Amino acid sequence: MKVSAGFPNSRQAGLSLVELLVAMAIQFILLGGMVYVYSNSKIMFTVNEQLSRVQENGRYATDALLYDIRMAGFAGCRSIKEITPNIIANSPPAFENLTDSLTVYENGSGWTNPTTLTRVAGTDVITLQSTRGSGAQLTGNMATDNANIQVGGNPDGLVANDLILISDCSNADLFRASSVSDGSTVTIAHANNVNTDNRLSKPYQDDAQIMSFDAHSYFIATGANGEPGLYQHSFNSNTATLMAEGIESMQLLLAEDSNDDQEPDVYVNAAAVVDWEAVIGVRVGLLMRSDNGVATESRSFTFNGGEANAGDDTRVRKAFWTYAAMRNRIN
Repeated sequence: MKVSAGFPNSRQAGLSLVELLVAMAIQFILLGGMVYVYSNSKIMFTVNEQLSRVQENGRYATDALLYDIRMAGFAGCRSIKEITPNIIANSPPAFENLTDSLTVYENGSGWTNPTTLTRVAGTDVITLQSTRGSGAQLTGNMATDNANIQVGGNPDGLVANDLILISDCSNADLFRASSVSDGSTVTIAHANNVNTDNRLSKPYQDDAQIMSFDAHSYFIATGANGEPGLYQHSFNSNTATLMAEGIESMQLLLAEDSNDDQEPDVYVNAAAVVDWEAVIGVRVGLLMRSDNGVATESRSFTFNGGEANAGDDTRVRKAFWTYAAMRNRIN
C-alpha cells in the first residue's frame, strides 16, 4: 500500500514546564486582583455603613437636644422667666441660672450625678426645665385654693407624683399630683403628703391650663457594653434613657447677647459666662464614633481644639456642631 507524502503525524503530549509556570503566574495575578478588589469593596462598604450609623445617631441626638434647648423655660402662654411659679411641690428641681431653666456644668463641675452610670471625664452636662405635652384646660371654677383640679381628659398621661404646672398667664403654681383619676373628667389632687402645702397661690378659674413639668439632664456616660453614649435623665421619673450610642464627647458653648439685639455676640463655655440673663442660645458639639475600628489606619482627628483619638484607634469619627436659640429668651 502506497502512502502519500505529507507532514508526519504528531500528538500533543502536554505543557512544557515554562508554559505551565506562565499559566500559573497569570492565574495568580488574576486571582490576586479579584481578592484585592473584593477586599477594598468590603472595607468601603463597612466604612460607609459605619459612617451612616454615626450620622444617624448624630442627627437623632442633636434633634433631641435642640428641641429641649429651644423649649427651655416654656410654661404655656408665658415663660417661666416672666411668671416665676409659686412652688409647693416636695423636692422640686433646682432652679439654677435661674428663671430661664437652663444650667450648663462645664466638664460636669458642680453636677450631682443622679444615676449609677459613670460620666465620661471632660464632657459637659446640661439641665433643661420646661413644661411638656399639649396641656389640658380646667373644666370648671375652683371654689378655693385647696380644691382638687378638674380637667377634661388627660392627654399628657399625668400620674400620681408627677410635677404639674398650673398657670393662667398671670400666676403659676408648681405642685406634685397626689392622685390622678381616670375618665373623661380627670381629677388631680395636690394633697400635702407630696407637697409642702395643699394650697395654691390662688383659686384658678377655667381659663387656667395644667401642663406636665419636667427637668432633663443630658450627659455622656459609659454604658454596660463599655461604649459611651448620650443619656437623658428625667427628674420626674428618675430614670436615665440612652438617646444615642457612640458619642465620645459633648461640648457646650453659651451664646451671649451683650447689646440686646437678639443675636449672639460671643460663644463662651459655662465658666466664662458674664451675664446669664444675656444667654439666648446654646451651641452644641457632639463627637461621634463608629462601633468598631474600620479604617485601614489610624487618622488624626481634632474636636474642640484637641486631639480626639489616641493610639492605634481606627474608628470612623465625625463632629456635629449645631446651634439652638432659646425661644423664651428672644422676641
